[in-house]
Amino acid sequence: MKKVIRHRIHTNFASQNQPRLFSANKVRARKYRGFLALFDKKPVTVGDLVRFGCKQMKAADLHDHHFEFSANPLLATAQHLAFHALKIPLEGDPAQYLKRSVSRVQAKRVCGLFEKRIANRMPAAYITSKARYLGNTFYVNRHVLIPRSAMTFHLEDYLNGTHWQNYRVLDLCAGSGCIGITLALLNPNIKVDLVDISEAALRVARRNIKRFSLGDRVKCVRSDVFQRVRGKFDLIITNPPYVSTAEYKDLAQEFSHEPKLALECGTDGLDVVHQILQTASRHLNPQGKLIAEVGSTAAEILKATYPKLKWRWQAYKRPDGSTRRGSVDCIFLIDSVDLPLFGSLDKHKTG
Repeated sequence: MKKVIRHRIHTNFASQNQPRLFSANKVRARKYRGFLALFDKKPVTVGDLVRFGCKQMKAADLHDHHFEFSANPLLATAQHLAFHALKIPLEGDPAQYLKRSVSRVQAKRVCGLFEKRIANRMPAAYITSKARYLGNTFYVNRHVLIPRSAMTFHLEDYLNGTHWQNYRVLDLCAGSGCIGITLALLNPNIKVDLVDISEAALRVARRNIKRFSLGDRVKCVRSDVFQRVRGKFDLIITNPPYVSTAEYKDLAQEFSHEPKLALECGTDGLDVVHQILQTASRHLNPQGKLIAEVGSTAAEILKATYPKLKWRWQAYKRPDGSTRRGSVDCIFLIDSVDLPLFGSLDKHKTG
């Protein structure tokens, strides 16, 4: 009995001095231990941690989920997780922090987040409850899509030439509120209604309104599309669900963490978009416009279904102004005067 006790004491003592096993995957567990062993040989920096995380994510063949506008999406993912764990601001130039030394304890904490991203395929923004969108940091959780709209780098373009006195914006299917709130931040004369069918999503939006102190200009409305919307607007902007049932089944595992209600939308993916086109004219001022992101597949369906509508299409745009996918259309703009009158959408169909 004494020998058994001594053996147990020895085993427990030894385990306390071993690096924590972060992963059930033996190969990754060995990689984590190897990285932590570097602390016995040299100082380890934030940049070292980020590069290590990127390498593990690449080896795991991760989807570039919601960092697709970055030059190196997986490096950006690793940096986002590392900065969060190390309490480094996400705003500003990251280069000033990458040469900072980190402790072994800090590195373990960061590696734990790397493994959560890899093993669970959980998007980084849900791990940290933070998402960057056009220079601002928004609160997010699994009740809202992670901000990544293709409209991101078009927003300032949409506001050119507008009148600013009492300019009203309706952000439809608002989710976290990132689009409408960003527009409000771009100009102090804008007033925004954030509309969503999900009360859980609107709780997130309200938190972001408070975060940016916009309670006097931005409000939330729970509504199924236009059902409870009142008044007229100068701009209706929307990133509605537009993924078909078939496409949804083929999405990367990361998307399963996001609310299905905000992604999948019927056989052609356009159930909500059809409703918006049918009713938008009733809620726009004469000089108003409707802007919507629908994705490239849905765009082709809309063009074929409603050839008589005066679509103005735009492709994905990168931060440097170049288009992300060549000439592939994914965002449409229609002036109020060119929208079908309520109930007359079928007149714009083929034939």
